[in-house]
Amino acid sequence: MKNKLRKIQVDDISFFWRVLWDQDAANGDFLFLRVWIAGHKVKPWITVHYQYHNPWFFYGEIITMPESERQSHFQLNALMPKQVAGIIRSAMAWLAEEYADSLKIENVHFHVDREGQLHRGLSKHA
Repeated sequence: MKNKLRKIQVDDISFFWRVLWDQDAANGDFLFLRVWIAGHKVKPWITVHYQYHNPWFFYGEIITMPESERQSHFQLNALMPKQVAGIIRSAMAWLAEEYADSLKIENVHFHVDREGQLHRGLSKHA
């Protein structure tokens, strides 16, 4: 996994993002998406916990499980720029309800559930 910051433009605002493995996850099946606002790279703006079952780590379990059960048991969709933009938009909407300026906050924690919905706080399944 590349460790560089990637740039993304969402609603005329520039952000940088990076995906890191959660070293503390029991099965190594969680990632952290960290997002910074351009020009404010001291602390991340948001940190999102995202479940991802790397097919290389879970190959045996994936190929032996019936096809109908795979999607409900495994999260095989990696984070792509389109999903990152959606997470950023959801976080801006979520934080705008709580704070006057949602872009002035630092390192707010979220997690994405299996349906792709953003929730406040880290995942309880890690």
